[in-house]
Amino acid sequence: MQHAVVECRGCATRSFRYHYRDIENAFPISDTEWDMPEDVENYPRLEDKSLSIDGIEIVPDVVRMIYLETVSAIYEGSLILAGLGLRGTIEAVCNDQNVGGGNLDKMIKNLVTKGLISKKDGERLHAIRFLGNDAAHEIKKPKIEQITVAVKIVKHLIASVYTLKQEAEGNLETLISEYDEYVSLIEDKLSSKKSGDELPIAAILGRDIRRIGENRADLEKRFSTEVAAGNHPSVKLGKVDSFAGSKDTFQHYIKV
Repeated sequence: MQHAVVECRGCATRSFRYHYRDIENAFPISDTEWDMPEDVENYPRLEDKSLSIDGIEIVPDVVRMIYLETVSAIYEGSLILAGLGLRGTIEAVCNDQNVGGGNLDKMIKNLVTKGLISKKDGERLHAIRFLGNDAAHEIKKPKIEQITVAVKIVKHLIASVYTLKQEAEGNLETLISEYDEYVSLIEDKLSSKKSGDELPIAAILGRDIRRIGENRADLEKRFSTEVAAGNHPSVKLGKVDSFAGSKDTFQHYIKV
């Protein structure tokens, strides 16, 4: 057991440090290494700004609530609860994104399948799933180093699904693959056209046609069907034209 007064090299804040190493309960993990249970606490506990998330206010309530309560558990040194909370945060994101699967293992895989996260990100989330399972079923206390890395992974998940998405859409020309975003872009472009203008999608979108993903044909087919059904009052179907020397045709739309 060690006691010390420590001082931050950055802000010069001082605190009391308690470091306990449980030698009697140490156990071998290899021929040359031992794992020794230890506990480190600082008083007063300082809030770690690295745990905060820029734009947390736009994150859905249930995800934000679980993450912030997890952060509180970390501040209090309740690392078993922190492990459970990080796992719970991932599950809350999956539920919010309507990612089915029945269990967290399949949910994480479906996050990858839906393209919400990369395969590598999914592999890292499974590590947190293991951490949370150990905390829940074996009452195994994670090390602070494990929690620190796990927090970074969960923060990256929240940023990828929520905060970065909004920031990018407001400042960068992101690719559009969702139908609602596709329609919003068309309606925005049509607002600058004159009534009676008859144009194909490529002319309506202009430079922004490059933002439409690989499912461009499927998106326009659905839009054309909805226009024919009268679901978009600001536009109606026009003529069907073809490229010179080609049998391929394309639809024109008339601004109402």
